[in-house]
Amino acid sequence: MKPKLKEVLIEKGDCPLVSVIVLNYNGQRSIVECLRSIEDQTYPLIETIVVDNASDDGSPELVKREFPNFKLMRNSSNLGFAEGNNVGIRASRGDFILLVNNDLVLDSEAVSRMVERMSESGVGILGGVIYYYGGEQKIWAYGGYLDPLSGMHWHAFQGCARNERIPNQMKVDYVPGAMLMVRRNLLLNVNLLSSYFFLYGDDIDLACKVRRCGYEVEVISAAKSYHMVSQSVKALEKKEGGRNELHGFYMMNKNMFYLYFSQLPFVFALSSTATQILFILFETLLFRRKLSYASVKFRALGRAFSDLIDFRRREEGKLKGTPAHRLPVKTNITKLLRVAKERGLSRIYYW
Repeated sequence: MKPKLKEVLIEKGDCPLVSVIVLNYNGQRSIVECLRSIEDQTYPLIETIVVDNASDDGSPELVKREFPNFKLMRNSSNLGFAEGNNVGIRASRGDFILLVNNDLVLDSEAVSRMVERMSESGVGILGGVIYYYGGEQKIWAYGGYLDPLSGMHWHAFQGCARNERIPNQMKVDYVPGAMLMVRRNLLLNVNLLSSYFFLYGDDIDLACKVRRCGYEVEVISAAKSYHMVSQSVKALEKKEGGRNELHGFYMMNKNMFYLYFSQLPFVFALSSTATQILFILFETLLFRRKLSYASVKFRALGRAFSDLIDFRRREEGKLKGTPAHRLPVKTNITKLLRVAKERGLSRIYYW
């Protein structure tokens, strides 16, 4: 039997293998279109690994039936975003790892464009332009920024029309985990994604570690995708019976407080924490945001400090490749004020 073309290419080393990791949790409504878009990629050398986080909506069976050539791995419990992806990463063989949300649809040229850029540069993490799925196509994210002084983070160009001009490529502080390519050797060097981040913040944490290793984080407009936005989060909240509408808000804030003190220089960790506390009080008084949000934010802060002490004590000896360099920080006050003004006028609470 003649060897398959892909196996020949791997053997000859003509082009790098890309391992696409798709994490699924009750994604029956979106997973098929996501995986079809991976099948339709023009790049010739892709292995696709679907990791299921204990779904109960029939989506794992759907994947097994409709995509027999894809590797399906089933976790016995919901391990969250970071550790769920780590399961797939450990089983992968690719030179480049591409994380893809189960509610994301890739343009057919996306992987090719990303590999082209990664192969010719010293970029550690690469992302593309992600549009909202369906209807009026506006940008969901073109990378993101983290202001170390205030702790605020936001998606670049969010809400801009598709025909609005954006840079062909640019350096950013982080790339959303919905579509994130990273070098395998670099990912192993920083000990994969931190398992602390069950939901939210894992992509910012990874970018901080990669930047501390001296690599750049970039986005390119040639790699396009379309995001249905937070289908797994909605599935999780639905499973909870709607009892905790603040679940996502709590997880985001807990993880960001933890990130400030694990990645930022200490003075910036303090300023970020103080700003976040002042900001929720400001929102409550000026925008009449529910007091429950302030209560949840303070609870998240307390839990983050407790976790930071315990988790870092247990993990310290395991992180063989923890970056030794301090994170290069640059304030983004001008960009922050512009985004804050836009969200203040629209009453969009993103942080």
